[in-house]
Amino acid sequence: LTHSLTHSLTRPASPLMLCLKPVFTTGILTTNRLAVPGSGLRIHRLVTSRTSEMAHMELLVDRLKKKYEAEVHPGFTAWIQSVQTAHIVNRDNEQGWQDGDGLIQIKRMKEEDLQHEVLVPKSEHPYDDYLDVIKLPMEIPMEKRIPAPQFLFIRPDDYALFYCCGKKDWCILTGNPGISKSWFQWKFILLCYRQELLDRFVPFMEEEDDDYKEGEEDGKEGKGTEQVLKKRKMESDAKKVLVVPYQRRQKADQNLLQQSKPFLPNLIVRTISGTKSYLFFVNGPTNDVLYFEHSPNALSRFTDAKSTILWEPGEDTAVVCYEEIDAHIIATVSPNRERFHEFQKRAKMFYMPCPSELQLRLMGQIYRSAGEEQYHHS
Repeated sequence: LTHSLTHSLTRPASPLMLCLKPVFTTGILTTNRLAVPGSGLRIHRLVTSRTSEMAHMELLVDRLKKKYEAEVHPGFTAWIQSVQTAHIVNRDNEQGWQDGDGLIQIKRMKEEDLQHEVLVPKSEHPYDDYLDVIKLPMEIPMEKRIPAPQFLFIRPDDYALFYCCGKKDWCILTGNPGISKSWFQWKFILLCYRQELLDRFVPFMEEEDDDYKEGEEDGKEGKGTEQVLKKRKMESDAKKVLVVPYQRRQKADQNLLQQSKPFLPNLIVRTISGTKSYLFFVNGPTNDVLYFEHSPNALSRFTDAKSTILWEPGEDTAVVCYEEIDAHIIATVSPNRERFHEFQKRAKMFYMPCPSELQLRLMGQIYRSAGEEQYHHS
């Protein structure tokens, strides 16, 4: 071992080695510097990026358990494992929700799904006309105090925010109190673990060119006819998968949105005030969720550029901690600028829009139904 280490550290570097940076992941092949905690031993070797990441994560898990006394959180571990293994099912509007584990059920709800006839004002935007409701296989452990802890309400704005936050290193997500900013974190975790859900909700554009109308009327060959066929195919596909129609925008923005891929982390740290953290290993050596308490400045010691920190202020007034942190940060905070004044100078701010009246009524309908179920079971 001594001879191998001496030879590797003293021999001239090859052109390939000169192009590689001594970090954990830089590409398909990387120079990996494995540090064994407490031993002072650092071994340099050329490994695949996947092997490097897994080795790094295994050392991280071991270090967290030994140094920070991190423990497996039984509630979140059971919840995230159920999310990982659940089968995704699309529910028609006429179908009810199925009880039991093993399913992630999705239903797109519109005005006709309201149980009571009410006069709902016509919305200004098409994406206010529906609500995607997801029933998870298990209740979210920290949200059991609400009537429907098994449900997530996802609006088109949530998908857009997921993409936007995935393209920025540091983000602030703010909005009116009670607008479900904190619940965006659970949606973020779900979409990172089950990326096929994103494929079902990939934004697409519904063209409304005059050529479409002309081609449909006169039946002539040309651009209009192609548009008719394209629209029919999209309508057929929409019956099999869920899609999110977006308003028409400039073609440059369309191409950018369709081609861009959001950042998907290996590790998600959901932290409350930077002192109580839950670690979700999206692409890691364990399916367990770890929990431990620490000081805010410790965040930089167990996160890296392939991590995302979901900052939740909780009831504390602590400001967002970001010093020496390489990880992505999404801070869901109230409009109180005292909490993120300094962080705002380096972060991109996004505002969560208010839901439409129809979306609020559909949410209320789910809550009432879940509350009645709990009452009858009790």
